[in-house]
Amino acid sequence: MRIFLACIYLVLTCLSFSLLAEPELRRQLIQQNPEQFLEAALQRPEQHSSLHWLEVSYAYLQLNQKESALDSIEKAIQLARLLDDKPMYQTQLYRTKAEIVGRLYRNTQLGIEALLTAENWLDKLPQNESQLERAEVYESLAQAFNQDGDYAQAVQYAHKSLELAQHPAQKLNAHYLLGRLHLQMDKINDAFSHFSHAKRLATELKAEHAFPLIDMRFGLGYQKMGLYELALHHFTLAKDGLDYTSQQRAYVNVLLKIANIELQQNLTNENTYDSIQQALILGHQVDDVYSIAEATFYLGQWHLSQQNMAAAAYHFEQSHSMFSQINSHPMQSQVLLAMAELYHAQQQHELAQSIFARIHIDIDDSNQFLFLRYRYAELAAELASWQEDWVSAYDFSQQVLKLRFDDLREQHNLKLDYLQMTQPHQQSETTTLDATDSFADSPLQWLTLLSVVLTLGLAWALLKLRARPILPSQMIFSRQWIQFSDKLVAEQRHKKPLYLMAVTLRGCQYYKQQHGEIQLRRVLISLLHSLKLPQIVQLAIHSDVLWLGLRCEPNELASLQSKVLCQLAQQRVLLKPQPQLQTLILPLQELLGNGWQKQHIQALREAVWLSWYLAEQINPSDEHIYLQLKVLEPQPCEWMTENIRQDILNALQLGSIELWQQDQSLNPQLRELLETPVQGPEE
Repeated sequence: MRIFLACIYLVLTCLSFSLLAEPELRRQLIQQNPEQFLEAALQRPEQHSSLHWLEVSYAYLQLNQKESALDSIEKAIQLARLLDDKPMYQTQLYRTKAEIVGRLYRNTQLGIEALLTAENWLDKLPQNESQLERAEVYESLAQAFNQDGDYAQAVQYAHKSLELAQHPAQKLNAHYLLGRLHLQMDKINDAFSHFSHAKRLATELKAEHAFPLIDMRFGLGYQKMGLYELALHHFTLAKDGLDYTSQQRAYVNVLLKIANIELQQNLTNENTYDSIQQALILGHQVDDVYSIAEATFYLGQWHLSQQNMAAAAYHFEQSHSMFSQINSHPMQSQVLLAMAELYHAQQQHELAQSIFARIHIDIDDSNQFLFLRYRYAELAAELASWQEDWVSAYDFSQQVLKLRFDDLREQHNLKLDYLQMTQPHQQSETTTLDATDSFADSPLQWLTLLSVVLTLGLAWALLKLRARPILPSQMIFSRQWIQFSDKLVAEQRHKKPLYLMAVTLRGCQYYKQQHGEIQLRRVLISLLHSLKLPQIVQLAIHSDVLWLGLRCEPNELASLQSKVLCQLAQQRVLLKPQPQLQTLILPLQELLGNGWQKQHIQALREAVWLSWYLAEQINPSDEHIYLQLKVLEPQPCEWMTENIRQDILNALQLGSIELWQQDQSLNPQLRELLETPVQGPEE
């Protein structure tokens, strides 16, 4: 009996102490060794109070064990229902819950709910007694609203946090957060100003861990301005400065930022795939679903750049599933758009259309990413064209044009904002520069020149736009064709000459009418899959034509052409009904000169259609038509002229270029054909 009474006394004593003192989470102690703390805590079942489960949940949080962390914090909240007179402790509970659901589960909505509850508890205290805690809660709310896309609320709470910040470390966090928010709202000068404040505070505090994070945000700013080399420079600085063992999430993030630029700007190299795989592995280690989904999406884009369509589709589907689990609506739309573009490029229009219908992108919503709205409108125009809805195709193509200029103008304005911010500082520094400093040594001067050129280019383009109407056929280009052209342009960096080869079915329209469009697509895809030569550097299907980019020496071209035709012939005999083929090979450097762009590739298509038409007129009974354009005078045509077809005909008549069918020049017959007057109607 005495032992029982003694136990009751001890319980009442502990309870009265808990009522008198404000329970406090021992964060620093747990952070030192969460595993050791957890092992000791779980061996004390008699201390299962609310504070006990709060500390256990915080230890699980440090170890990224999300289910155990959430279960423990819910127990702590349940046991704290009798502690209504401890608002500071209640704040700790809900801040910890917000960190668990936000960081480990990536559930922003639940995180915001928990933080707003914490804010309500703090409102029960005088502000002078809770200034530090309020600043921290406001900072967390700003981050959460930022993740949720509510930038107005995020900025409001971030400014509140900065106003209440007492210590330099808090001010550093507040400036860094405000910089991130302004960056996402495309206010580059405000963003860079806050990042500069953060960098100065980090220097004062000797906070080495902060420099890579700030460099990463500077990189994002330069990326928004279209200054990709500067962006990659800062991202690389961030990667080199991060300790991936203790800053794994940030390290994963910067790996993905680098991969994103390399994929979008066709700068992929042997390290791109390895970086994405490393990000994927680290994402699994920290159980970060968002990073895993993003890395999986980039793997899909990498496979797409390698023309591995099946692998790209698989990774896109996996990525979309993961983004759906965490309710990341912007990324869901981005992945669905990539999937629709992929299937449309593979001529699977019905599947592309069904995926496209699931995308939640509003072209007119300026709060949504401009590049997504542009791509959405572009694909909408292509799908409308496929459905022969010419009115919608034209309307969407006009929106594509507008969004292109919006994108150009946005980058231009961002550069000007940045210039306005840095100009006074730059001018004060130039007085101390040595007279021998060259123009190229000043990035700002290059940026000024770039802005002037961009302004003049934009003004010229707008004048051209107003001068003449834009036809739908001039605006509707396949995403795969654009990617093919971009990659072919990038291949110029290699020394070997490039050739463009076009392959299609003889009497393509008649074949389509007789056997159906699906059968035609199957034939083209099967022909594409039959080509396994290393000299084929790029390929695509567009306008019922198989397009190949070939790289070889001039003396190897005949042999390479024979190999391609042999592989095509072997596949052709397996198809029922057997198609007849027509091809054309064009030497790119000889026709276009050096430094050509994708617009020149687009113009070359006119040479393809014209060559096939002329060969058909000369030899209408030939079973197959295998053609080649040979150049006798460099750059024989002005490819950017409006009447390019007539320019090609003139070059053929003058002998600047020759059209060959197998081993025979067709130019003599062409001159005779072109000089024959057209017979008018008899009177």
